Amino acid sequence: MTLAIRGDRTSCFTVQLGPRTWLLAVARGFGTIGGLATEAALLARLRGECERRVRSARFRRAIDRPQAAATAVLAVITRVNADLYVGTASHEDYVTAAASLTAVLVVHGQAYVLHAGATAAYLARGGDLMALSGDDVFEDRRKPVLVRALAVAPVLDITISNTILSQGDAIVLLGRRLRDDTERRALLANLDASDPGEHVLVARFEYDDAAPGEFASVSRPPIFARALARTAAAISFLIAAVITH
Repeated sequence: MTLAIRGDRTSCFTVQLGPRTWLLAVARGFGTIGGLATEAALLARLRGECERRVRSARFRRAIDRPQAAATAVLAVITRVNADLYVGTASHEDYVTAAASLTAVLVVHGQAYVLHAGATAAYLARGGDLMALSGDDVFEDRRKPVLVRALAVAPVLDITISNTILSQGDAIVLLGRRLRDDTERRALLANLDASDPGEHVLVARFEYDDAAPGEFASVSRPPIFARALARTAAAISFLIAAVITH
């Protein structure tokens, strides 16, 4: 499996964690943390945490197995969220900084989507786009309200789902959800451009020496993905408790 990546590297993140494992992410936020714009602080902390953990033999073994890899990356993002929250001046009545994050872990042809906020992930296949993430924005009469995000609480609230990739599929990460069919057509027409746009990351997957059957059709999220989502809050609470004390 090979991966060709194009896009906005200031708001997006890519790292190869193993021979067949990549982590892709897009962030968008407001406020500052440690003198950096929140989305830049989030991506920098995410890169640093990945680089730190990949030095561990245990982590390297985990990220080569799909379910273990998803659990390992969930722990990474949970730690990043806790660290960011400590660096903000947010409290229950006022949020000073927050960031939306959509991350896609690709391991052995499977894609795990971890999402919180207004960013989005899509699967481009056969001239069409399929949404891989939900929408955490509540449309209030006066202004949109972000329901979930990173850095707003010590306990991470995030959704996790997964799908299986096929030959020629492209994962598209965006700083916001597409509003209508006009935007969908425009994005599809621009998928192979050298610069697909601001807050856009396109990762296209192709065969190289992949084992037969490594790629298959899109599948529904398995029970594992739903169970993993239920454990996110518990992991977040434990990490936050360690940091606090």
